[in-house]
Amino acid sequence: MDPIQLAELVEWAEAEAFADMFAAAPADWGLRVERWQSAIALVAPPIDVMLFNRVLGLGLSAPARAEQIDETVALYRQANVENFGIQLSPMAQPAAMKDWLRDRHLTATDNWAKVYRTADQPIEIHTDLRVESIGREHAADFGRVACTAFGMPSALQAWLVKLVMRANWQVYLAFDGAQAVACGALFVRGEVGWLGVAGTLPAFRRRGGQGALMARRIHDAAQLGCRWVITETSEDLPDHPNPSYHNMLRAGFSLAYQRPNYLPHK
Repeated sequence: MDPIQLAELVEWAEAEAFADMFAAAPADWGLRVERWQSAIALVAPPIDVMLFNRVLGLGLSAPARAEQIDETVALYRQANVENFGIQLSPMAQPAAMKDWLRDRHLTATDNWAKVYRTADQPIEIHTDLRVESIGREHAADFGRVACTAFGMPSALQAWLVKLVMRANWQVYLAFDGAQAVACGALFVRGEVGWLGVAGTLPAFRRRGGQGALMARRIHDAAQLGCRWVITETSEDLPDHPNPSYHNMLRAGFSLAYQRPNYLPHK
């Protein structure tokens, strides 16, 4: 793949996974996805955090226009969302977008590492936890573990449990005995699998659970016909090391690039 093809692969896998996740949200929450020719905007007014209020893919499928930056800011302002962002691939065009963002008081604050690997080489990662693909009988456990691990409000459990048994999703838990202690999900679209919704309860970290969940999802992605597996995490920095990133490297992922988050000035 050339750099543009790689960027489209890693960006659209994540964007489509979140778009489908939004489609599973309770209707009265008002979550929505706005699609432009070259971008997907996630809009979640009742969940005022950047993870659920951001623009992906801007300037990839087609060069962006300055007016789209204005439209983005207006979109979130009208939705009364304060914590939103534009996640800009280094391959996005035109290069002047960085100036457009700065002129509109959107500043690059940190980066997310976008990583990828082929699905056809399975790996084994040891853990003393038991990893299982789950069904409805453990849906509530999945919602509880995910919300607790990420520090999200418990009200979001009603949304996350809907991913269990949803078309194109495989959902997993790691158990310590009978207790669910870690989670992860796989979204499959065509030849691409996206790994997300992965977290471990604090008391059960450093036991290989996330690595084993990653290995299981890579294996299952290949069985489901995927050629590529994609995911992302916050940047690994000397003063802020990120264990999740190192788990991904051990699982055979390669760094596509660091993607900056452009956020409004506070």
